[in-house]
Amino acid sequence: MDTFICQNCGAEHTELPSLSFNAPFHYDILDPADKESLADKDDDFCVINHKDQIDYFIRVILQIPILDHDETLDYGVWVSVSKETIDDYRLIFSAKEAEEKSYFGMLCNEITDYEISTIGLYMQVSCQLNGYRPLLIPYESEHPLVQDWSNGISRDEAVRRVNSVT
Repeated sequence: MDTFICQNCGAEHTELPSLSFNAPFHYDILDPADKESLADKDDDFCVINHKDQIDYFIRVILQIPILDHDETLDYGVWVSVSKETIDDYRLIFSAKEAEEKSYFGMLCNEITDYEISTIGLYMQVSCQLNGYRPLLIPYESEHPLVQDWSNGISRDEAVRRVNSVT
């Protein structure tokens, strides 16, 4: 049985840890001064106020099924959304309302497990009940990430991915 050291708590776990991004790519590439002056980011929301546009992002979960196992490999990623979406989602999120809603979003992190860029993939953002972060449902595509989401990956591949970043 594989064990993993949690990057957050330092404890040893047997379940696969989530692979997460602390910010969207668009925030990561800002220089420190612009992060301070243009961006407003916390653990779940990010807004970047450029001179000519405002970018809105929310943190979500992308679950890749693991073949012949009841677990998934979870990626904590960010998607870009519209102003209307982030405003609506903030209401649900802050109230922890039990409401199932879906929104359109585009993936905004580069998942290095794929040779083809994952930034900009179209996703359905599906809100979960009881204040859990939304789940992503990719729109149809030949992209390898979408194929993995549809078809699953082996547990060995999931462990390899986790071990490549821990």
